[in-house]
Amino acid sequence: MKKTQDISQILRQMRVPASSKLDERVHREIGNAVTPAATAPAGPELTLGQIFALILKRQSTRYTIATTLVLAVLAALALIHSTPSAWAMEQAVEALKKYRGLQMSGDFTADGKTSPLELWARAEVTGNFVEAALAKVGDVATVWTKDNKTYTYDQDDKMVQVEPGITLDLDPWPGPEFLTQLSKVKDYKAIEGDDPATGRKRIVVTCSSDSFNGPQSYLLEFDVRTKLLVSMKVWENSRREGTPKFDFEKIIYFEDLPDSTFDFQPPSGISVTNAALTIPDAGASLPAVSDPKYGISAQGMTREEACQKILQQAWEANFKYDFARIRQLFPLAADTSDESLREAVKRAGIVQLLKIGGIERTGRSKLGPLALVPSWVRAEDNTVSEIWMIVQFRETDGGTSCVVYGAHGYALNVKE
Repeated sequence: MKKTQDISQILRQMRVPASSKLDERVHREIGNAVTPAATAPAGPELTLGQIFALILKRQSTRYTIATTLVLAVLAALALIHSTPSAWAMEQAVEALKKYRGLQMSGDFTADGKTSPLELWARAEVTGNFVEAALAKVGDVATVWTKDNKTYTYDQDDKMVQVEPGITLDLDPWPGPEFLTQLSKVKDYKAIEGDDPATGRKRIVVTCSSDSFNGPQSYLLEFDVRTKLLVSMKVWENSRREGTPKFDFEKIIYFEDLPDSTFDFQPPSGISVTNAALTIPDAGASLPAVSDPKYGISAQGMTREEACQKILQQAWEANFKYDFARIRQLFPLAADTSDESLREAVKRAGIVQLLKIGGIERTGRSKLGPLALVPSWVRAEDNTVSEIWMIVQFRETDGGTSCVVYGAHGYALNVKE
């Protein structure tokens, strides 16, 4: 298992040292926050997470966060004494609007191993993207953001690895827009029932969607009184079968969280190095990325020139809602519907490309060289962001070509 690969890859499959001092400090800072936290009433609180990892929306399509609970237990908990619900998702959307901060607790399961996960995060002012985060996974790693960079401390390697931009991302931020999109999923169902342990009313929502890494299905729970989403489980199949990949067991909302909540200081003497640029070497993504019918020819061009050309075309396709061209340049979006791509483009809210930078980092996958390239873009609210994209080069019978693998982090409110 590669270390330091992205909270979209369990905080990049990372591993996080549990620390009583860190827990005490974080909880103390949260307790000192200006605004109070909101939680569901006492009883089995569960949580939420992320959905719809669509390509133009700040994520390197590399994975997610997760966990473990048996489906039989879920079914018993979720469906006892349940009836069809007249409850509307708009109520939850309205309840979430005032919250920018959250704490999520649960488990992540990967490669047959389950690790506890603790995450603190704060959204930027629009409520669509993470602007600060701190995450701990198991007992071997800590990931945090600072000054638009992402840091991963690996306790085993005694090393901190740094990446440009915010790569520890909830995509989308589990706020009003997340729930609005959720309610549009074709097999969305909402059931009202009683919690068998407390007798309290709650809403159970089930649905499924397709992502770049295959089908996913979800089970979410909302508290009827607060209208807040208090639980979310994610399976890597369309039928909620087997052990869920994600299982957040608790969520606490805050109107805001102070910057100090996200501070982390690794032990003194720890070396700091740039993280390697990688993509998964296995899985459903590689066949599409390697397919020569996708991308553009890079023959006769330097890698810098090829990156400039393909990213220029990608942004133009984005602004024109040219979904056929988006799919051709982003092979991981090849099976994504027009509707989903349209929602992703609208959700990103980018209206102008200001500049495409040079190659900042290089790496290599099984397919060939990788390049990390920043773009500066303007949003509808006139703010400027920096978005890093991974370009994958391939050597085929037809010569050298390249595709856009996906986004790999972003920086908010940067200068032009």
